[in-house]
Amino acid sequence: MTDAIEATKTEPAGLINTATNILLSPGEAFTELQQRPSKLFPLALIVLSTMAVMFWYFSIVDFDWYIDDTLAAVNLDDEQLETAREQMASMSQTTFKMFGIFSGAIGILVVYVLQSGYLSLTSAISGSGQKFGDWFSLVLWTGLPYMLSVVGMVSTIALSPNGQLGSYDLDPLTLANLGMQSGNSSLTAIFNGISLPMLWGIALTIMGYRQWLDCSLLKAMTVVLAPYFLILGIWAYFALT
Repeated sequence: MTDAIEATKTEPAGLINTATNILLSPGEAFTELQQRPSKLFPLALIVLSTMAVMFWYFSIVDFDWYIDDTLAAVNLDDEQLETAREQMASMSQTTFKMFGIFSGAIGILVVYVLQSGYLSLTSAISGSGQKFGDWFSLVLWTGLPYMLSVVGMVSTIALSPNGQLGSYDLDPLTLANLGMQSGNSSLTAIFNGISLPMLWGIALTIMGYRQWLDCSLLKAMTVVLAPYFLILGIWAYFALT
């Protein structure tokens, strides 16, 4: 497989063209990434934009209101609620800002690393030539639709000058904010955790996996979606029981 790729190498497409192709012509982007699996550009774009948005959010949010809004979603009795409020209030807004900035970026990075490791393992079992670095590149580039969520969060913050903006309301493209609601708090949490750009990114990963391994769409969907269905299944089980 490696020899075949070397024999059919194309001219470098460039980072901007690759980013554009990921969204508009993914097949061309996957061919480029299979030959030249770059990582720094999408990684820097996603991580730095996330950190910038979290910095802005925690700079403008009404801290006292944020504490009350956060605790309102937690099932605690009055004594536990008061204790939690005192503990949160004892931390400065700067502390929350730093935590929000780095936890958001690190969380995204951890998800990408785990996803890349999983795809690397499945491709090794199937005997393909792709290594962890190749899959990490693919996962990063197929994560670029997340930038739509970043733009949405920027717009939401700009339209909330009073600072009373809950963390779950930040991304307007989550399923919950697009109208999917439930009386079950756990199901609502699932809807808050899934966004349209996330689904777009998953679809791109399926397409990339299929093209790289030259396999059926069913196999690509099964491999890529298996961890998501496992996590959602466990989450839904506890939500409904």
